[in-house]
Amino acid sequence: MEIVTKTYNRVLVQANKDGPRLAIDDKEAGASALGKEASHCNQDRQTSFARGRAKTSVNKLNELGLEVNLESAAFARGGYFITCQESNPRQFPCDTGGCLGNVTNNKLASADVSSSARVEFRLLTADSPDYRIKISKSGSSDLVATLIGPDGKEVKLNEPGGKEPVLRRASKGSYQLNLELPAVASKKGQDREELEKSATVRVQLTALPAQESPKTETPKPETSKPETPKSETLKSEAPKPEASKPETAKSEAPKSKK
Repeated sequence: MEIVTKTYNRVLVQANKDGPRLAIDDKEAGASALGKEASHCNQDRQTSFARGRAKTSVNKLNELGLEVNLESAAFARGGYFITCQESNPRQFPCDTGGCLGNVTNNKLASADVSSSARVEFRLLTADSPDYRIKISKSGSSDLVATLIGPDGKEVKLNEPGGKEPVLRRASKGSYQLNLELPAVASKKGQDREELEKSATVRVQLTALPAQESPKTETPKPETSKPETPKSETLKSEAPKPEASKPETAKSEAPKSKK
Protein backbone atom coordinates (compact mmCIF):
# COMPACT_ATOMS: atom_id res chain seq x y z
CA MET A 1 0.00 0.00 0.00
CA GLU A 2 1.28 3.45 -0.95
CA ILE A 3 -0.42 6.68 0.20
CA VAL A 4 0.17 9.85 -1.86
CA THR A 5 -1.28 13.21 -0.75
CA LYS A 6 -1.69 16.43 -2.73
CA THR A 7 -3.02 19.67 -1.20
CA TYR A 8 -4.63 22.65 -2.93
CA ASN A 9 -5.73 26.03 -1.53
CA ARG A 10 -7.71 28.67 -3.41
CA VAL A 11 -8.81 32.19 -2.41
CA LEU A 12 -10.92 34.44 -4.64
CA VAL A 13 -11.82 37.93 -3.37
CA GLN A 14 -13.44 41.05 -4.81
CA ALA A 15 -14.54 44.39 -3.36
CA ASN A 16 -16.50 46.63 -5.72
CA LYS A 17 -14.14 47.29 -8.67
CA ASP A 18 -11.06 45.93 -6.92
CA GLY A 19 -10.65 42.41 -8.19
CA PRO A 20 -11.32 39.67 -8.67
CA ARG A 21 -8.05 38.66 -7.06
CA LEU A 22 -7.05 35.02 -7.06
CA ALA A 23 -4.45 33.26 -4.91
CA ILE A 24 -3.50 29.56 -5.23
CA ASP A 25 -0.93 27.62 -3.24
CA ASP A 26 -0.39 24.04 -2.10
CA LYS A 27 0.31 25.04 1.52
CA GLU A 28 -1.29 28.40 2.28
CA ALA A 29 -3.02 31.02 0.14
CA GLY A 30 -4.27 34.49 1.05
CA ALA A 31 -5.65 37.56 -0.70
CA SER A 32 -7.55 40.76 0.04
CA ALA A 33 -9.41 43.47 -1.87
CA LEU A 34 -10.39 47.05 -0.96
CA GLY A 35 -13.03 49.10 -2.73
CA LYS A 36 -12.82 52.86 -3.39
CA GLU A 37 -16.28 54.14 -2.68
CA ALA A 38 -16.57 57.97 -2.79
CA SER A 39 -19.71 60.03 -2.27
CA HIS A 40 -20.64 63.39 -3.77
CA CYS A 41 -20.29 66.37 -1.49
CA ASN A 42 -18.38 64.26 1.05
CA GLN A 43 -21.50 62.54 2.23
CA ASP A 44 -21.53 59.32 4.19
CA ARG A 45 -19.91 56.28 2.66
CA GLN A 46 -18.53 52.87 3.58
CA THR A 47 -15.55 51.24 1.97
CA SER A 48 -16.03 47.63 0.87
CA PHE A 49 -13.43 45.10 1.92
CA ALA A 50 -12.84 41.37 1.49
CA ARG A 51 -10.17 39.00 2.78
CA GLY A 52 -9.62 35.25 2.55
CA ARG A 53 -7.15 32.66 3.77
CA ALA A 54 -6.80 28.92 3.18
CA LYS A 55 -4.26 26.55 4.68
CA THR A 56 -3.68 22.80 4.46
CA SER A 57 -1.10 20.61 6.18
CA VAL A 58 -0.45 16.87 6.29
CA ASN A 59 1.10 14.88 9.13
CA LYS A 60 2.17 11.28 8.65
CA LEU A 61 1.22 9.07 11.56
CA ASN A 62 2.58 5.73 10.37
CA GLU A 63 2.96 3.70 7.21
CA LEU A 64 -0.80 3.32 6.89
CA GLY A 65 -2.09 6.49 8.53
CA LEU A 66 -1.98 10.26 8.18
CA GLU A 67 -3.70 13.39 9.42
CA VAL A 68 -4.92 16.25 7.22
CA ASN A 69 -5.55 19.70 8.69
CA LEU A 70 -7.66 22.16 6.71
CA GLU A 71 -8.37 25.79 7.58
CA SER A 72 -10.57 28.24 5.66
CA ALA A 73 -11.42 31.81 6.65
CA ALA A 74 -13.43 34.43 4.76
CA PHE A 75 -14.24 38.01 5.66
CA ALA A 76 -16.42 40.49 3.78
CA ARG A 77 -17.77 43.96 4.46
CA GLY A 78 -20.19 45.60 2.08
CA GLY A 79 -19.78 49.15 0.84
CA TYR A 80 -21.88 52.03 -0.40
CA PHE A 81 -21.60 55.63 -1.57
CA ILE A 82 -24.06 58.44 -2.22
CA THR A 83 -24.52 60.41 -5.43
CA CYS A 84 -26.61 63.45 -6.16
CA GLN A 85 -29.06 63.56 -9.03
CA GLU A 86 -28.34 67.26 -9.35
CA SER A 87 -24.62 67.54 -8.80
CA ASN A 88 -23.57 70.50 -10.96
CA PRO A 89 -21.41 72.43 -8.50
CA ARG A 90 -22.11 75.74 -10.32
CA GLN A 91 -25.85 75.50 -9.95
CA PHE A 92 -25.99 73.44 -6.78
CA PRO A 93 -22.75 73.84 -4.82
CA CYS A 94 -22.16 71.33 -2.03
CA ASP A 95 -21.42 73.95 0.59
CA THR A 96 -24.92 75.39 0.19
CA GLY A 97 -26.60 71.97 0.53
CA GLY A 98 -27.06 71.71 -3.19
CA CYS A 99 -26.90 67.89 -3.39
CA LEU A 100 -30.47 67.17 -4.38
CA GLY A 101 -31.99 63.75 -4.87
CA ASN A 102 -29.61 61.60 -2.90
CA VAL A 103 -29.06 58.11 -4.34
CA THR A 104 -27.39 55.36 -2.36
CA ASN A 105 -25.26 52.95 -4.38
CA ASN A 106 -24.66 49.58 -2.70
CA LYS A 107 -21.54 47.64 -3.59
CA LEU A 108 -20.62 44.02 -3.01
CA ALA A 109 -17.63 42.49 -1.29
CA SER A 110 -17.10 38.75 -1.37
CA ALA A 111 -14.54 36.13 -0.42
CA ASP A 112 -14.71 32.57 -1.76
CA VAL A 113 -12.22 30.30 0.03
CA SER A 114 -11.48 26.60 -0.27
CA SER A 115 -8.84 24.42 1.34
CA SER A 116 -8.67 20.92 -0.06
CA ALA A 117 -6.62 17.75 -0.24
CA ARG A 118 -6.59 14.62 -2.35
CA VAL A 119 -5.37 11.41 -0.75
CA GLU A 120 -4.58 8.58 -3.16
CA PHE A 121 -4.36 4.97 -2.04
CA ARG A 122 -2.34 2.81 -4.40
CA LEU A 123 -2.52 -0.95 -4.11
CA LEU A 124 0.81 -1.78 -5.69
CA THR A 125 0.53 -5.48 -6.42
CA ALA A 126 -2.26 -7.68 -7.67
CA ASP A 127 -1.87 -9.96 -4.67
CA SER A 128 -2.13 -7.05 -2.23
CA PRO A 129 -4.61 -7.62 0.61
CA ASP A 130 -7.82 -5.64 0.96
CA TYR A 131 -7.73 -2.67 3.31
CA ARG A 132 -10.41 -1.11 5.47
CA ILE A 133 -10.33 2.68 5.69
CA LYS A 134 -11.43 4.48 8.84
CA ILE A 135 -12.10 8.21 8.72
CA SER A 136 -12.56 10.31 11.85
CA LYS A 137 -13.10 14.05 11.67
CA SER A 138 -13.55 16.92 14.07
CA GLY A 139 -14.25 20.59 13.67
CA SER A 140 -16.46 22.13 11.04
CA SER A 141 -19.41 20.17 9.71
CA ASP A 142 -18.93 21.90 6.35
CA LEU A 143 -16.27 19.38 5.38
CA VAL A 144 -17.02 17.62 2.10
CA ALA A 145 -15.47 14.15 1.80
CA THR A 146 -15.90 11.76 -1.14
CA LEU A 147 -14.17 8.45 -1.88
CA ILE A 148 -13.77 7.48 -5.54
CA GLY A 149 -12.95 3.92 -6.60
CA PRO A 150 -10.73 2.72 -9.47
CA ASP A 151 -13.82 2.56 -11.73
CA GLY A 152 -14.55 6.26 -11.17
CA LYS A 153 -17.64 5.58 -9.06
CA GLU A 154 -18.22 6.98 -5.59
CA VAL A 155 -17.82 4.62 -2.66
CA LYS A 156 -20.06 5.18 0.35
CA LEU A 157 -18.11 6.28 3.40
CA ASN A 158 -20.75 4.89 5.76
CA GLU A 159 -21.90 1.41 4.92
CA PRO A 160 -24.99 -0.16 6.48
CA GLY A 161 -24.33 -1.25 10.02
CA GLY A 162 -21.68 1.42 10.60
CA LYS A 163 -18.92 -0.50 8.84
CA GLU A 164 -16.05 1.35 7.20
CA PRO A 165 -15.58 0.92 3.45
CA VAL A 166 -13.07 -1.59 2.14
CA LEU A 167 -10.40 -0.83 -0.44
CA ARG A 168 -10.40 -3.81 -2.76
CA ARG A 169 -7.26 -4.70 -4.61
CA ALA A 170 -7.46 -3.84 -8.30
CA SER A 171 -5.12 -4.47 -11.19
CA LYS A 172 -5.46 -0.91 -12.50
CA GLY A 173 -6.14 2.48 -10.94
CA SER A 174 -6.35 3.50 -7.28
CA TYR A 175 -8.72 4.90 -4.69
CA GLN A 176 -8.94 8.66 -4.12
CA LEU A 177 -10.29 10.44 -1.08
CA ASN A 178 -11.18 14.05 -1.88
CA LEU A 179 -11.49 16.50 1.01
CA GLU A 180 -12.70 20.10 0.77
CA LEU A 181 -13.52 22.74 3.36
CA PRO A 182 -15.29 25.77 1.82
CA ALA A 183 -15.89 29.16 3.40
CA VAL A 184 -17.86 31.87 1.58
CA ALA A 185 -18.63 35.35 2.89
CA SER A 186 -20.56 37.99 0.95
CA LYS A 187 -21.88 41.40 1.96
CA LYS A 188 -23.49 44.26 0.10
CA GLY A 189 -24.76 47.71 0.95
CA GLN A 190 -25.02 49.84 4.02
CA ASP A 191 -25.04 47.04 6.56
CA ARG A 192 -21.91 47.36 8.60
CA GLU A 193 -22.02 43.81 9.92
CA GLU A 194 -18.81 41.93 9.38
CA LEU A 195 -19.04 38.33 8.24
CA GLU A 196 -16.27 35.91 9.03
CA LYS A 197 -16.18 32.14 8.65
CA SER A 198 -13.38 29.92 9.83
CA ALA A 199 -13.03 26.24 10.56
CA THR A 200 -10.41 23.66 11.32
CA VAL A 201 -10.98 20.09 10.21
CA ARG A 202 -8.74 17.14 11.01
CA VAL A 203 -9.15 13.95 9.07
CA GLN A 204 -7.39 10.85 10.30
CA LEU A 205 -6.97 8.06 7.78
CA THR A 206 -6.04 4.56 8.82
CA ALA A 207 -5.97 1.76 6.28
CA LEU A 208 -6.17 -1.65 7.91
CA PRO A 209 -5.99 -5.12 6.34
CA ALA A 210 -9.56 -6.20 5.77
CA GLN A 211 -8.79 -9.87 6.31
CA GLU A 212 -7.46 -10.42 9.76
CA SER A 213 -5.69 -13.59 10.66
CA PRO A 214 -8.18 -16.09 12.02
CA LYS A 215 -8.11 -16.58 15.72
CA THR A 216 -6.89 -19.95 16.83
CA GLU A 217 -9.71 -21.62 18.64
CA THR A 218 -8.89 -23.84 21.58
CA PRO A 219 -10.28 -27.23 20.76
CA LYS A 220 -13.05 -28.15 23.11
CA PRO A 221 -12.31 -31.26 25.11
CA GLU A 222 -14.54 -34.02 23.97
CA THR A 223 -16.54 -35.70 26.68
CA SER A 224 -15.15 -39.16 26.98
CA LYS A 225 -17.93 -41.61 26.63
CA PRO A 226 -17.60 -44.83 28.54
CA GLU A 227 -16.74 -47.54 26.15
CA THR A 228 -19.29 -50.23 26.03
CA PRO A 229 -17.43 -53.51 26.19
CA LYS A 230 -17.95 -55.33 23.02
CA SER A 231 -19.45 -58.69 23.62
CA GLU A 232 -17.24 -61.09 21.93
CA THR A 233 -19.03 -64.05 20.60
CA LEU A 234 -17.35 -67.05 21.97
CA LYS A 235 -16.78 -69.41 19.23
CA SER A 236 -17.49 -72.91 20.37
CA GLU A 237 -14.55 -74.82 19.35
CA ALA A 238 -15.54 -78.11 17.96
CA PRO A 239 -13.43 -80.88 19.34
CA LYS A 240 -10.79 -81.72 16.92
CA PRO A 241 -11.25 -85.21 15.60
CA GLU A 242 -8.44 -87.37 16.69
CA ALA A 243 -6.70 -88.92 13.85
CA SER A 244 -7.27 -92.66 13.99
CA LYS A 245 -4.01 -94.37 14.22
CA PRO A 246 -3.78 -97.52 12.17
CA GLU A 247 -3.73 -100.40 14.46
CA THR A 248 -0.65 -102.50 14.17
CA ALA A 249 -1.57 -106.16 13.81
CA LYS A 250 -0.04 -108.07 16.56
CA SER A 251 1.84 -111.00 15.19
CA GLU A 252 1.04 -114.05 17.19
CA ALA A 253 3.88 -116.44 17.62
CA PRO A 254 2.92 -120.02 16.46
CA LYS A 255 2.36 -122.34 19.27
CA SER A 256 4.72 -125.29 19.45
CA LYS A 257 3.02 -128.73 19.11
CA LYS A 258 3.79 -131.16 21.70
